[in-house]
Amino acid sequence: MAGPPSSRPGWFAVPAPVRELFKLFPLATLPPEALPERSPEASSSSSSSSSSSRDRPRLYVFARSWEDAANGRPSFNPQCLKWQTFLRIAGVDVDLVPSNNHASPSGALPFLLPPTTTPTASTSEKDSESTKPAAPTSNKTTTTTSTIPLTGAKIHRYAQDHSTADLSPAAPASRTEAYEALLSQSLRPAWLYSLYLDPSNTPLLKSLYLPPSRILHLPALHALRDAATAEILKTTRSPAPAGISPPQLLADAADALRALSTLLADDEWFFGRPDPGLFDAEVFAYTWLVLDDGFGWASEAEAEGEGGHLNYHHHHPLGECLAGFDNLVSHRRRLYERCWA
Repeated sequence: MAGPPSSRPGWFAVPAPVRELFKLFPLATLPPEALPERSPEASSSSSSSSSSSRDRPRLYVFARSWEDAANGRPSFNPQCLKWQTFLRIAGVDVDLVPSNNHASPSGALPFLLPPTTTPTASTSEKDSESTKPAAPTSNKTTTTTSTIPLTGAKIHRYAQDHSTADLSPAAPASRTEAYEALLSQSLRPAWLYSLYLDPSNTPLLKSLYLPPSRILHLPALHALRDAATAEILKTTRSPAPAGISPPQLLADAADALRALSTLLADDEWFFGRPDPGLFDAEVFAYTWLVLDDGFGWASEAEAEGEGGHLNYHHHHPLGECLAGFDNLVSHRRRLYERCWA
């Protein structure tokens, strides 16, 4: 027969004095705060408001300032610049929004938000177009589109589907894969070392990626460098105890640039295309930043030497290496003039 329940409090019972204290201060549920205006949810939830609806797609990228983004200047991040460039090649106008990896649904930038509404002509307008000139009226309908963020290949598809330019067919994947591997496995590690690990470029790294608070500078700097080191070791498959060899990274990058230079030869665009494609944008994303006079490298170009070569200080080896391939430098200039000039 079970005995009477114990009157002693259990292990998790709240002591009487604390209980009385909480009775004096009852908990209250506060209303939720509004999301930032530039967040996807805020825009979609208030799409009925003309001030919050998006008439143009938004590309969230790394940018130095809101002014740079508003003026459409090239992003300082190669992955962001790749897609920014390809959207310009395709003739897709976007609004740039400065952001960071923490704000990205995928954990990395860039990502693209399509417009919330797309204006379309009404049926009556379409029927009357063949009989009389269109008069300026407000008889328009709008189609609400998905606001799911797009990344990677989905940005590529969006650019192709909404292109206002005549894009020639892409080169077969069997041709591009090997050269894309050169970019990711040989050129990118050298880029990561130059920006993240080269001590002479620490001020540049701080200005681009570190938070405004100086208290957070040191831990954030360590985190960035640890991540860059891990990615380099993983990509190059170097044993961790042996560490990273900057001369070997530069040699691998030089081999990759040499192969790209041979591939381009005397053509304007890669793979003999009549116009630039995604691979051109991917190469440009590195060549533009490596040779950008205003980027902030520890050593900028001093002067233009014989034959149009750019003379660099010895401690900007990646820039010096790239400057030796005239056709890649010309490709860089040509694509910038096409998309930004």
